[in-house]
Amino acid sequence: FIARLHKCVLSPVVVVNVDGSLVQHPLTCLGSFNREEEGWRRDNDWEKKKGNSFLVNLEERTGGGIFTCHSLDRTLLKNTTVLVKHMDEQKRILEGSTTTGYMKCSTRNYQGEFHCSWKFTTKRVGNVMSVRNISCSVDASGQQWTCSSSSGQSDIMCSVNSSGLGVSCVDRQYCPYAEETDRITLTIYMRTNYLLEEYSQRFYLSEIVKPDKVSINKVNSSTIEWRYPVSWNSPTSYFPLSFQVKEIKGRERKNGCTCDSPCTKVRTTVHTTKSSQWSVKAKVMVCVRAQDALCDSHWSDWTEYRHNKGNQRRKQEKKKEQKQKFVSQ
Repeated sequence: FIARLHKCVLSPVVVVNVDGSLVQHPLTCLGSFNREEEGWRRDNDWEKKKGNSFLVNLEERTGGGIFTCHSLDRTLLKNTTVLVKHMDEQKRILEGSTTTGYMKCSTRNYQGEFHCSWKFTTKRVGNVMSVRNISCSVDASGQQWTCSSSSGQSDIMCSVNSSGLGVSCVDRQYCPYAEETDRITLTIYMRTNYLLEEYSQRFYLSEIVKPDKVSINKVNSSTIEWRYPVSWNSPTSYFPLSFQVKEIKGRERKNGCTCDSPCTKVRTTVHTTKSSQWSVKAKVMVCVRAQDALCDSHWSDWTEYRHNKGNQRRKQEKKKEQKQKFVSQ
């Protein structure tokens, strides 16, 4: 947090950690300047305390606010924003847990860009106060960490989305052809009123990569083919993808590609392939999705293809019958 000078009034932000017990934090008005006629205000309420220093009482989630000191004529001398930081897993502002995580991060390719999103709980909504990131690597023992900031191997810039529900980042020094040796650690500081909460996520880009959907084209009456997503890295020989092909028969087709077991358990067959072509049969819906072939990361969303060879023939015959009937009339 950065102290700012605004209209000659120093306005620092102070973050105080609390653990449930009473915590007292001292505030000072103007260094060694000490006059009994000085007064203190918390938000819009005057405090009885006078003098150059003031002791703020913080407990649980209370006690934060904007504290200002004033001269005898009530001229503002200094204001300080005090935020309370409490690690209470039962009352977090974001949905999730330490097990499942509070943020979901993903990237569509190996270009150094990634996105993280979150959801607020139904009772509390806040604002992002700060985004920080460092890059870390661990030794063979798993105990010794080496971390670097933007001056090291990564230079990560982030911006909060206009919705306030995510952040978009880019590592301007990222090399897609080099092996990832450092994990990215992204830390979000979220504020609601005078409460501050900290959330962190650590990952390699290879762990969060999720390709865009493939595009499917018809080759002939019995064969389809699909292409790598336009957003995926090239050459494809260096950045290969694996594919899953799901064939859905009968009435289960109405459930679509996204419906997995048990609703498609009986009439669904799933295949894994590196080929980009597939033979299709009538009355069978084909679903295709992609994954980085070199790491166990996220699958892309399904792309659907409905082979309606039989239906097309019936439609053509019906259209022909209607035309003949119209001519005979």
